[in-house]
Amino acid sequence: RARGEATARGEAMFVPVGIKKLTNVAIVRYKSHGTRFEIACYKNTVLAYRSGFEKDLDNVLQSTQIYANVSKGVFAKDEDLINVFGTSDQEAICVIILQKGELQVSDKERKAETEHVFRDAVMTLVEKCVNPATNRPYPPGMIETALRDIHFSVDPKRSAKQQALEALPKLQEIFPIKRAAMRFKVNVRSDKAQELIDFIGENDGEIETNDVGSTEVSLTFTVDPAKYRAFDKFVKDVKGRLEVVTLAVMEEGTSSGTFDEDTMKSTVKQAELDKAEEALAKMEISRPVVARSAPDVQSRATQLETLSSDDANILVKRGPIAALPEDHESRRERFADIDKYQEGWEVELRAREGSSIVDAVFYSPEGDLCKTYADARRKAMAAAKS
Repeated sequence: RARGEATARGEAMFVPVGIKKLTNVAIVRYKSHGTRFEIACYKNTVLAYRSGFEKDLDNVLQSTQIYANVSKGVFAKDEDLINVFGTSDQEAICVIILQKGELQVSDKERKAETEHVFRDAVMTLVEKCVNPATNRPYPPGMIETALRDIHFSVDPKRSAKQQALEALPKLQEIFPIKRAAMRFKVNVRSDKAQELIDFIGENDGEIETNDVGSTEVSLTFTVDPAKYRAFDKFVKDVKGRLEVVTLAVMEEGTSSGTFDEDTMKSTVKQAELDKAEEALAKMEISRPVVARSAPDVQSRATQLETLSSDDANILVKRGPIAALPEDHESRRERFADIDKYQEGWEVELRAREGSSIVDAVFYSPEGDLCKTYADARRKAMAAAKS
């Protein structure tokens, strides 16, 4: 009311000269020597400036004024600027804060950025990974479900591609997925052709074409993307030429019908149960032995070990993995990964008494019992490497 009366009388309103409020800004904060400095920027321009896409400060800064608190509109003191930066040139100080300061984002913005990186990670896996059985990509919805089931979380400050590929080993524990192979074309001198062919074989590559010329040989082949650096070095050493033809070799269509999400979710739960049982086993080993009565309820591992064909509700009798019936197609395709590493494995499906849960137990070519898919897969992989 007093301000209104003063205005009506034509008197000038008092506005503090040390305060200038800005709204709808992106704030970059820099702390040093116990003092906080802030600058006001336009939204979505700070990252563009740091990545080099935006070089004009006028398009980044709303003002070259250095603040102690942008939200309250409080300017930084000149003596603080000189004490910390050694100068009072505010434009120069703005550049330092832009480069070294921390971009402040709201919870809503942080959540949106995290979701954006998560979606990028999903699409990275869709574009670069396939079902080993069909060489087709999985649909985005299934990849997203799988990532959430393994409790995958992203860091908005890191590359989505890097984080997605780091999650791949965990995804491989719950359903069949692998990096799609890359297709390369290599030109080398004729006297280096056999050396190149041997190198491709050593790295599990598959040769598609082999064009032999009078002085040069051109090969097209596919190989795991992780081998790229090794081939790049090899080709440079033999003074050849390496060309990337296809970043991800895959068949058309998706693998949505080859592995159902219910099976995947049950696999995740089973993996968590297996880990819990392993942890309990370690605890039991570390405890002193105490005489006690036998428990009424046996663990799943003990049940599987002691069940015989007479007292177990066997759904599918022990036999080759490839012989699993069509009713268990998704399991057959998933378990086929074991035979890929070592042939001769057998599987038996058992229903738990009084439950709808189906357990799969595996027998190695030597007849050793493995109570989980993960154990069987690890044993087969170890046998393949030996």
